[in-house]
Amino acid sequence: MVTHGYVDGFADLLFGARRAAAQRYGRLFGEADFDQDWWAATEEPGARAYQRYLRLLPNMSAVETVSDLRECLTLHEQSTVVDPHLGALLTVQVNLVLGTLLEQHSRTGEVANALTELLAGRAVGAYVLTEVGHGSDLNNLETTAVYDPADGGGFVLNTPTDAAIKFMPTTAAPPVAGIARFGIVFARLIIDGASQGVYPFLVWMCDADGQLRPGLTIRRMPEKPGLGMDNAMTRFDNVRVSRECLLSHTGTRIDDDGTLVSPIPRDNQVWRAISRVRVGRLCISGMAAAVARAAVSIAVRQSAQRDIASMAGGRVPLLQVPAHYAPLLEAVVDTYLATSAVEIAVDDFAAAIDSGADEQGPELTDLVSLTKYFATSTAQRVCGEVRDRLGAQGVFAHNKIVEYRALRDAAATAEGDSYVIALLAGYRRLERPGQWTQENWDALEPCEIDAPASWVKWMDARAQFLQHRVLEAYENTTGDRQARWDRVYDLALAAADAHTAHQAAVRLAERAAELPAGPRQVVENVLTLFAVRQCLAHGADLLPDGPLPKTPEPLRDMRVRLHEMLAPHLTELVAAFELETGSLRTVYDSDSYIEQCANALRHG
Repeated sequence: MVTHGYVDGFADLLFGARRAAAQRYGRLFGEADFDQDWWAATEEPGARAYQRYLRLLPNMSAVETVSDLRECLTLHEQSTVVDPHLGALLTVQVNLVLGTLLEQHSRTGEVANALTELLAGRAVGAYVLTEVGHGSDLNNLETTAVYDPADGGGFVLNTPTDAAIKFMPTTAAPPVAGIARFGIVFARLIIDGASQGVYPFLVWMCDADGQLRPGLTIRRMPEKPGLGMDNAMTRFDNVRVSRECLLSHTGTRIDDDGTLVSPIPRDNQVWRAISRVRVGRLCISGMAAAVARAAVSIAVRQSAQRDIASMAGGRVPLLQVPAHYAPLLEAVVDTYLATSAVEIAVDDFAAAIDSGADEQGPELTDLVSLTKYFATSTAQRVCGEVRDRLGAQGVFAHNKIVEYRALRDAAATAEGDSYVIALLAGYRRLERPGQWTQENWDALEPCEIDAPASWVKWMDARAQFLQHRVLEAYENTTGDRQARWDRVYDLALAAADAHTAHQAAVRLAERAAELPAGPRQVVENVLTLFAVRQCLAHGADLLPDGPLPKTPEPLRDMRVRLHEMLAPHLTELVAAFELETGSLRTVYDSDSYIEQCANALRHG
């Protein structure tokens, strides 16, 4: 393979200060504890994920990891590459459960016991939030926790309607012996008959022998193909917990006289109660981008080992066939932009933490929501393309694409459905003033193949124009707010997604400017190809009077030329993902997959 010495520059551009942590976790997951014979069927990948989690727990400084946003995100990314089932498990155990417990002002009594058992690997947690009738509709959760002052005070949890059955949380007994389960259960706090909003409660669910606690009815959900998780449905029937099981990052408690002290602020109350979900949403975004990086890495490795019959006679390496490498190049380009979008969200979220700003504010919430939509949509396209490019090899578990696609699908639903939360962000953008001016666009230079800056400006103009069109259509539509929104939701989502794409391109361009001339030119070509494809895919949204780019040649010709310019750099662009440490463990990790197949047959 051709090498130009650009890998380090590309890797720094992608991961910045997180690169060292990614390399450290790559080495950890390359150790024997995470080894896997991918030729052997794994009948219980969920149980294996728990076993790996329990081996990992004492080696990852869990408290420090969950308290460091960048470290936490990197752990989620790297674990997902080596084992999507493990990555999914860590999102619950490390971020949601451990993170919630560590946010409590008081870590004594019940909270201290749960923390001790969790960190010792004697118990695992569940984040018990969504209900059969309420997924993203969290303001209307129906599960109740009624304060009862008798016997020193406590709460009685009930499922008042069938719609309030807890749906999907991993509340079933763990698939490994000797591990207890508790849940962080979200319920409507009722005091003297009045609702005080939704709060989390610590509830022990089953003992180490698998025995359910009284008042709980739990049934495992049907199989989720491709991703082993112990999802379940849960009903509460007069489940009593102590007063100290009321959880809150604001120190909420109930005094002896029944007074609620330090309640979670009423503005955005539910979302403040589920404070770890925003970090989880960011981790999910990183996992989706990591899945895209891993998938396309596997496909490029496969391409380097395969050859096909040439129409001109003889054989030609698959990596030299434009019909094969061009789609992979475009998958790599999309993955670079998705990774860039995640880095923006990480930096902005970390800055909010460092400055003491409101992490629950709408601006940061919408940034993370749109990042998740962008990253999971990218992973969907990339995994689909890679599966097709791998042919028959793509349908087998040992080459991981099936599992990556399943993780992508689960990620798109977890922490708020990607589509729904992106729509909500688009709806809130209706309150922002428009910035579109035709004069600014008219003054721009032509979008030529060697003018990436012009293409980035075009992406900005596109996003501004779409937002202008949304505001104009919304204002000119009659009816109530719902009726008006129903007329513009698709355009609002397109505008919001175009904004995210532009911001990711700006970040990539800024980091590319710091590279030497050679690698900088490659990244600029990546940016240009991304913008060209955005125009090809979404240009119709700008008709009839939107800012279509001024190009001196057909977009199709420009696209083909960019493929040819980037093809010699494909392996280095992928090598910058730094997944060469054994994390992938597919048939293509060796020099010859044909030899792997022969050895598997010989020794099987």
